[in-house]
Order: sequence, then C-alpha cells, then structure tokens
Amino acid sequence: SHYFIQSNLRCVVNLMYHPDAYEEFKELNIQDSNERKRRLKLPVPKHDVQMSLWKTLKSFVGKDVTKVTIPVHFNEPLSFLQRLTEDLEYSELLDKAAEDGTSGAMRLMYLTVFSAIPYACVCRRYTKPFNPLLAETYECLREDKGYACIGEQVSHHPPISCLHAEHEKWTFWQEYRMDSKFRPTYFKVTPTGSVHFRVRSTNEHFSWVKPVTTIHNVLVGQLWNDQEGTVTITNHATGQKACLFFTPYKTTKHFTKIKGEVYDLDGNVAIHIKGDWTTHFKYKPVDSETWTDVWSLPVDILEEMKEYWGFSPFSLQLNEPEEDIAPTDSRMRPDQRELEYGKVDEAADQKLRLEELQRSRRKNNSNAEPQWFSLSTDPDTGDSYHTYTGGYWRSKLAKDFGMCPGIY
Repeated sequence: SHYFIQSNLRCVVNLMYHPDAYEEFKELNIQDSNERKRRLKLPVPKHDVQMSLWKTLKSFVGKDVTKVTIPVHFNEPLSFLQRLTEDLEYSELLDKAAEDGTSGAMRLMYLTVFSAIPYACVCRRYTKPFNPLLAETYECLREDKGYACIGEQVSHHPPISCLHAEHEKWTFWQEYRMDSKFRPTYFKVTPTGSVHFRVRSTNEHFSWVKPVTTIHNVLVGQLWNDQEGTVTITNHATGQKACLFFTPYKTTKHFTKIKGEVYDLDGNVAIHIKGDWTTHFKYKPVDSETWTDVWSLPVDILEEMKEYWGFSPFSLQLNEPEEDIAPTDSRMRPDQRELEYGKVDEAADQKLRLEELQRSRRKNNSNAEPQWFSLSTDPDTGDSYHTYTGGYWRSKLAKDFGMCPGIY
C-alpha cells in the first residue's frame, strides 16, 4: 500500500511491504501461449430453489448475518474469495492506468471506472457465495491477462478476506471487511476494508473504499439492489483525487445513473465521468465537448449469464478444476463442487460437515493458521490491514504445499 516519494526513505519503506512479491511473480514466467482452453459453461445449469425464502430468512432479521448459517440452496458455486477475484475481470483498465506516460488525471479516471465495474458484473446475481473457511485460499493465474492473484481468509469472526495480485506493470491488493444490517425489507452491506493499486514504474499508490450495497425485497417481491455513497480514489504520492457519486434509489428513479469527477492538483475538475453502473461509462476532459467510451458490458453476455447463475464467462471459469494448487484452494471445497454439479443435497451435507469441522478446531484451540498474509500498517494512511508476505508462487513452482493446514 504505498505511495510516495517525499523522500527516498519513504520509497524504500513502501517497497518493503511485500519485498519479494514481484521477484516471485517474475519467476512464474507468465506467457499467454493461447494454448489454454478455458471452459465456456458449467457442468449443469443452475438448480431451482425449492425452499421457502420467507421461512428461511425471517428468522435472520436483526441478526449479524456473518454468524448465520445459510442453507446451501441459496449459495452459488463460488467462494467469497472467488467473488473478490471477480474485481479483476476487466483488469485491462488497470493496464491502461499503469501505462508509462499516462497523466495523473487519466490514471485516476481509469481507476474510478474500474472501481465501479464489479457492480455491473454481479448486479443480476442474488445468490450468496460460500463463506471461506479460516485459511482457505484461492489462486487465479491468468496468462491471458498477465497477472497472478492469491487470496486467503485470514479471519473467520469477524470475516476478513484478503487478495493480492501482481502484474508486470502494477500491483493490486485489498482487504475486505464489512458491517451488515438485515431488516425485513432490505439487506445492507457497508465495506470497511480498503482497495489498493500501485503503478510499478512510478511507485504511485492509490486507494479507495467500496460503496454501500443494499439488496431490497429480500423477503417479499422482486429482488433488486443499489449502491450509495461517494467513492474517493486518492493518489497518495501527489494528493490528487477523483470521486464517484452513487445515487441512492430514494432520491431518483434513475439511481443506476452515475457521475464522477477527476480533480487536478489544485482541486479543480479536470475530467468528467458519466454512465450507468450496470452497463457503461464515458469520460470527457473539462476543456472538451466530446465524450469518449471507456467501458461497456458486452451485450451478448446478459443472455448467456441467465442459465449459469448469472455468471459471466470470466466468473464461470473461476472454479474450473486446476492442477498443482494448494489443498486449501476454494476449488477443492467438496460442498462447492457438489453444488456446481447440481447435487444440492450432497452439497448441503458437505457444507454442514465442513462447518462442524471448523467449529471443532476452534473449540479445541487447533484453528487453521493463515499462511500467506500477515497484519501490517500502511505507512501512508496509518491503517492496519493484512498484506501478502510472499512465498505462495514459489511453493506452487516447487509443488510443495506441505505447510498448508487440512481444512476440508
């Protein structure tokens, strides 16, 4: 997490956050040979839920939903670590933000749009990802996109999920924590963790906090969701900022419409951003009359998504079986795999077994220990959060994950 430049010493401190992560990444020698053929569909379409949503959820009203056991019928065959990885579906915007010669304002513009895209990709999905077990991991090695990403569950109560991705031009990381509120008419999630991005060539560090998400009509009626709040993306090296304004539905029927502004070093608007957080974004420099497209959701995806849980092609590849992964990887979860094959009863049995195993480990003071992230302090913000300590990819290359706990 880390930005500047006020002194050479500051830069050294920043680089020491994950001192060996980039060298480890280079050893992977990622190359897109176009030989890897990823799957284009799941083994079976989504099953129909046969349970009463009302009977199941009404007992949860007013409770801390992070401590509630949700029946597997309402899960999707992904873990929350995989859901976090979906943030990187359109990582080409990070590539553009990290290009040499890109101005500070344009870097912020690309990051501002990037920060909102995940809500377009999941806004039509109301199933719940599996809660990761303590020390559960997920790796996403994408040769076609040029990055290697590792995630880990570092706390169960409260749930804390971490993600770290390396690319030739950038580093991306986040710690996801949240506060939640469940009421008869809505379910509200307030993220309290932060998202970070560093440009490798300049060591500029950017960060932001995600907006509040509310799912409406959780008990009666058609489910729908909205985002609210202002997302501020800060360049900690220069102090330059951008803001994205999510409008709550209470103020307008056009609540998916969105506006943003990128400011110059003097705090004046340099770039305008507009769009719809479910479909597209455009930008316009303040001295121009022309709006330029930045990103739009491919129109053919919407129809394709319906049959397979609302997953995009990127999402449905996240749980594709892989070789030489850690035994703690989300792909190894038996309950999640059973659900992917439409075996709901078997998935429910496995989910219960895994939860009972975790409770037993906690009761016997033999909790699984996270291996790849540790608590540290951000030198720019003073915030404490978990950062990647390195070693995962070298263990993968050595085919040695003997240090990983048995959690399944």
